[in-house]
Amino acid sequence: MTVLFHEMTRQQLNAVAPRAIAVLPTAATEQHGPHMAVGTDTLLVTTVAERAARAAADTVPVIITPPLPFGSSHHHYPFGGTLSLTSEVFSGVVRDVLVGLVRDGFRKLVVLNGHGGNKDLVGAVSQDLVHRQGEAATVASCNYWDLARPALLAADLMPAARFPGHAGHFETSAVLALRPDWVDEEARARTKDLSTESSGLDVDLTGAVVQTHGTWGKGPGHTDHPAAASAELGNQLLEIIVAQVARFFRDFSKVPGPVTD
Repeated sequence: MTVLFHEMTRQQLNAVAPRAIAVLPTAATEQHGPHMAVGTDTLLVTTVAERAARAAADTVPVIITPPLPFGSSHHHYPFGGTLSLTSEVFSGVVRDVLVGLVRDGFRKLVVLNGHGGNKDLVGAVSQDLVHRQGEAATVASCNYWDLARPALLAADLMPAARFPGHAGHFETSAVLALRPDWVDEEARARTKDLSTESSGLDVDLTGAVVQTHGTWGKGPGHTDHPAAASAELGNQLLEIIVAQVARFFRDFSKVPGPVTD
């Protein structure tokens, strides 16, 4: 059976909704350095969602909606190749999709995020949906890389500071594993190694969200060195990530459902 919402009939969706997890992948369409396709975030989060849904099917049906390919990406506009939504519009779209899933009969929802700029927004929408609007649902919001971070650090495949980064070691490796035709190798060879200079984006501020106007536009459009990436590393990283997201789906299925009057 398919795990994709858009490939199913209304009868199939009506039958599976009460016992399934519905997953909305949120992503972005934005510049990814001079070397990589602007659809990177959407490719990665949808791949992880679909593979993890199939892996978790032994425990719970997981249905993946079409991804939201536009996110909060205004900070990438100086480079071009970017389409962005305002926070209000993005939040409204996520909210409306989640409300639609509840109306379709789903009671456990996951917003699986694939773009760092969306993180706080999807968290706020998820909280409001449950606590302020009174929708009968249990909602989780998460970045896929955060679900896998402990396992990735334990595997010691790449420096922790480079995960996930933007258009660098991690993302370029993953795209090389999935769609090598999305990587311009000549442009990648010309990218800068930022390890010997301060980009303004490489300071360790773990635990905080820091916003500074204009910072991204003054850099090269990537956070660490894409030349260090490889398809082999990408496959190893994706295998771990998919396994950990599937584990999360299985564990989330055990969480008690919404309490209704």
